[in-house]
Amino acid sequence: MPSPLDTATALSPAHSAVVEACAGSGKTWLLVSRMIRLLLAGAEPSSLLAITFTRKAAQEMTDRLHTWLRLLALEDDATVRDFLRQRAVPESEIDALLPRARGLLETVLTARPGPTVTTFHGWFLDLLKRAPMEFGVPWGAPLLERPSQLESEVRDRLLAQCAAAPASPNGVALLALLDAIGEHNLQALLTNFLQARGEWWAVTAGQSDPVAYALEQLRPGLHPDLEHDPVAAFWTDASMGALVTRVALGLEKGSEAEFRNSTAIQQALAATDFDGLRGLILTKKGARRAKKANAPTLKAMGAEADTFLRDYDALEIAFETIAAIQTDQRIWALNRHGLQLGHALLTAYQEAKAQQGVIDFADAEWEGCRLLASEEHAPGLALKLDARYRHLLLDEFQDTNPLQWQALSTWLTAAREADSDMTVFMVGDPKQAIYRFRRGEARVFTAAAEFLHTHFNAPLFSTHMTRRLSPAVVQALNPVFADMAGFEPHSHAPENATRPGALRCLPISMEKTDAVATAALRNPLTTPLEEAADRAVHVEAARFAAVLRDDILGRWGVTDKQRTHPARPGDVMALVTKRTHLALYERELNKAGIPFITSRRGGLLHALEAQDLIALLETLLLPHAGLKLAHALKSPLFGCSDDDLLRLFSVQVSGVQPGVTPRGWARLIQLAADTDCPPTLARAARLLDGWRAQLGALPVHDLLDRIYFEGDLEARYAAAAPAAMRPQIAANLRAFMQLALTQDAGRYPTLAGFIRELASLIDDSDAAPGEGLAADGTNAVRLLTIHGSKGLEAPIVWLLGGSDHPRSDNYAVLAPWPPTAARPEHFSLFGKLDERGAWRERWFAEEAELAQRESDNLLYVALTRAEQGLIVSGDATKNAWLQRVDAAWQDSNLPADLPPAAAPDARLPPATPLRMTAPAIGQRLAPVAAHPSATSGELFHACLEVHAPAGIHAVLGIAGLTGTPRDLPALAQRLKLATELAGIENAARALLAQPHLARFFDPAQFRRAHNELELLDAGGQAQRLDRVVEFDEAIWLLDYKTGADDCSASETRLIERHRPQLDGYRSLLATIYPDRPIHAALLLADGRLVAIPPETVL
Repeated sequence: MPSPLDTATALSPAHSAVVEACAGSGKTWLLVSRMIRLLLAGAEPSSLLAITFTRKAAQEMTDRLHTWLRLLALEDDATVRDFLRQRAVPESEIDALLPRARGLLETVLTARPGPTVTTFHGWFLDLLKRAPMEFGVPWGAPLLERPSQLESEVRDRLLAQCAAAPASPNGVALLALLDAIGEHNLQALLTNFLQARGEWWAVTAGQSDPVAYALEQLRPGLHPDLEHDPVAAFWTDASMGALVTRVALGLEKGSEAEFRNSTAIQQALAATDFDGLRGLILTKKGARRAKKANAPTLKAMGAEADTFLRDYDALEIAFETIAAIQTDQRIWALNRHGLQLGHALLTAYQEAKAQQGVIDFADAEWEGCRLLASEEHAPGLALKLDARYRHLLLDEFQDTNPLQWQALSTWLTAAREADSDMTVFMVGDPKQAIYRFRRGEARVFTAAAEFLHTHFNAPLFSTHMTRRLSPAVVQALNPVFADMAGFEPHSHAPENATRPGALRCLPISMEKTDAVATAALRNPLTTPLEEAADRAVHVEAARFAAVLRDDILGRWGVTDKQRTHPARPGDVMALVTKRTHLALYERELNKAGIPFITSRRGGLLHALEAQDLIALLETLLLPHAGLKLAHALKSPLFGCSDDDLLRLFSVQVSGVQPGVTPRGWARLIQLAADTDCPPTLARAARLLDGWRAQLGALPVHDLLDRIYFEGDLEARYAAAAPAAMRPQIAANLRAFMQLALTQDAGRYPTLAGFIRELASLIDDSDAAPGEGLAADGTNAVRLLTIHGSKGLEAPIVWLLGGSDHPRSDNYAVLAPWPPTAARPEHFSLFGKLDERGAWRERWFAEEAELAQRESDNLLYVALTRAEQGLIVSGDATKNAWLQRVDAAWQDSNLPADLPPAAAPDARLPPATPLRMTAPAIGQRLAPVAAHPSATSGELFHACLEVHAPAGIHAVLGIAGLTGTPRDLPALAQRLKLATELAGIENAARALLAQPHLARFFDPAQFRRAHNELELLDAGGQAQRLDRVVEFDEAIWLLDYKTGADDCSASETRLIERHRPQLDGYRSLLATIYPDRPIHAALLLADGRLVAIPPETVL
């Protein structure tokens, strides 16, 4: 049983520890604080290994570590002492540790190698790099970029081979499965088999014939005689016929209905209609009937009644036995053929990857686990690991799968047996385990905690105090989960005691919507049939947008660090369980004029603006595609009217034979030559003709760049779109441009290849790019799935209705894997719910229980994203979550609104200007190529100046920035860089969209900023500082570097090259800001932010 969290013991570097921490309790704070304590205790930076589950989480840990190390290096002694005190450093040791704490930044930054902060997949890939060549894994094999595409290609190739050789084992299996379950279910079965390949490898490891071995393990649970037809045996058994006859004769003595039933039984017997006969004896669902006969009928039978009931029971048993045998036969056939074809697909998939020299994450996990367990190679690998890593830190461990834990436990066991002094620090929360679809297993956390407690003497701690939630949200949370196993009542942090909170439960009454839906007749040719569930979502989406607009935004007061401001769109996070209806919520937010960002998967290529661009590219490639030409002409790029199109397609092209319809392209060229051609069509013809001429000369990205610039694309879309939609549209346009570079590393010199790739992405929603991010979330509602919200928080959270029922899989894999077992205890395929077999029921029951627990966890994760305001809505008749929450909040007497803002503003802030939006691509951009003239740097600086500070403040009405926006076209013309302006401007926008730079360019995150700030140095010379940003706690100086030499230089070289210059700037600023520390950094064109410590630190 875990003890309440003792921070001093948990963070002590002298021993291991396990902490189960609730949502918002500060797991990352604990983990990084433990790293600081280890470094203070003398641990080498390279000896620290921290493993988490996402690259985002790993980056957050790294950033926080570096931030704290800078604080220790640069802040005053009182601040550093307080920092160490918060991390439970004994008071008697603080003064002695001050010099070491001051030097940790230098120690970590100069360590080669430094601390390792990685993901599980990253760790497995690193393990494989340490494997000897004879192990058989290609060293440094890259990851497969699009597994789903290769899986599809291999599957199609295998099925074609099976169809060509129907008598082969694979061909026989394919035909049998197609006949039994159909093509759709077969595809689902094969996909699910591939996803469970780790379990398959574990079960069949070391077997020469994996399929035969798996079937051998499956066979004992099935009926011993699966080869014979039980129905045929029934008909040939005379005793069965006699039994049926006696039952039928018994029913003849009953009521009229029973007499008819008797007649039907005898007719079915005579016709050897087994299914009809079974339906007369049992219910339609195959269950026993509650009454065999009516009471008067049994009474009329007299002494024969007991015999009749025994005969009826025997007949029921016979039919149930036959049904069980038939079910086992179908299970056996599904597994015999499914495993044969699935293993063949997996083998072909592995061979395809080997031919390409790539691996995927499943390969990395399995091969890494196999390497650690290898008698030949494991000892050498263990020596390498033990020599490097002495301190292991594990984050979010509730999401670990059994294979990952098996690999870790193997390493830790070897370390313990070698008397290693390794320490392990593990944090997690089983209540937040929501990744079973990725094979995450919450029970692994408990197993790992017991292992560490037993073998590493790790004390077990738990904390249920959340620093995120306000008292009202905590009070609402506890009764909802009071009955959940393992849940302990939460408490709020003392500093949140006065923080206000609000709760709303908004059920939807479908009776009203049904009345509206049936009020008028529906034209089936124009109006699709709406299901009740869809109507509920429509109603809910409309209410969602209306309540935000009318009741919350600008009215609720959101408290942040003791300051209260009117609720903004960026304060709201809306959560859904599935992406199915995201488009409906997006549409209503657009109608209400509320800016938003969304996590709709593959949304970019389905956006209207992306569809316009695809149609344009297809028009350039295929002049005969008249429909695509019409689509492109109607887009905002050309803005042609319906009259323009009618005029275009009525043109008679000279030289075309009678009866042959001329191409739209030919019509456009001929019409453009006429003096009375509409200006829109004349412009379209001129631009299209010029772009077509570049098809063979320019790669796709450069062609798009020319289209964007010459077509004035962004401005035209901005003019055609409502204000609230402009940021998202602009972001999507830039994301489409980025796609031409990032997709498969831009390997599409031809337009045809790029269009084929786009078509493939549209069909593959998992690989398709999401929409561009129009903002970092500061001034836009975040519309996310619950899974996508993990690790995030917001002042106001709205849980939108949706199915909270555990997913019911059909045609999938059953592979229960106990957390402490070396392999799954069972592996088989299953189909429909009524064809799973009683002998597997205990595993299905266990899976159902785990799925229900994950559903509870999903609700917990959703509700604990809310800091102050929590709203739950949905269909009251069908949403179990809503019913559960509503019942728990019935007598809470908690407020439904946050206190009003001090200066309520009923209006939404205007949308962010188009020029400020850019896709947050989340990756380092390629360096901007240096122009032969150094003036390109001046133009790049000007673009950053124009597109960062003044625009934001001018639109949102926030004062405080200095400087006047510059006329970019005029400057570019003066510098003779007019043709390069679009590219440089796009690079500047993309740089500003980098998430890690938001704090320097988002006005909500700083007090004041200055561009091109001129100061006089001691010699009277004017020094111009690119950007100075004022925060409450410090001043940051940013110096832009755009040259190719700087972009290609290492951080060490950059520091050496530019530190004297920035130290001079720092000295100038110190005279203006004597009360705050001054930090300096280089901002490179590729997005890197390189901090330049003062000379005294490094």
